[in-house]
Amino acid sequence: MGIEEIDMALQNDEKVLNIKESNFSNVILIDLAMEPLDAVKLLEDAQTTVISKVVLIEDVVRTRLDIILEKIIDLATNRIVPEDSFKVICDLRGRKYIKSREELIEKISEELIEKFDAKTNGSDADWVVQVEIVGENTGISILNPEMILKKL
Repeated sequence: MGIEEIDMALQNDEKVLNIKESNFSNVILIDLAMEPLDAVKLLEDAQTTVISKVVLIEDVVRTRLDIILEKIIDLATNRIVPEDSFKVICDLRGRKYIKSREELIEKISEELIEKFDAKTNGSDADWVVQVEIVGENTGISILNPEMILKKL
């Protein structure tokens, strides 16, 4: 049903390259040839019953700690400046590659504090570091908080 809602909300747009289920329940992956923020706005405005969260993914890497950290530092380089605040959100689906969500969040936080002199702030952060682990693939984004869509 989620795929149908997404398909209708995005109006069968030719810029939607692929909508597919993942191996994990309640996770649908969408490949777009449009601005992801435009897709989020369309989904936000659409009448939906099963879509609860939409996460923009800027890059997908293999699920390995060193590769994840490297990509986060790369994405943060032109965004996070000293004294900016951030929070790390990590959704872990499948524990074959990363065993602990908390350990990953801690390592990411340590790297950002060390390299950018940033600070953590769970409630009112300047940036959200979003890490979506879906088995052997990990989606990563560094977003302004208003770019994350949660529907209740």
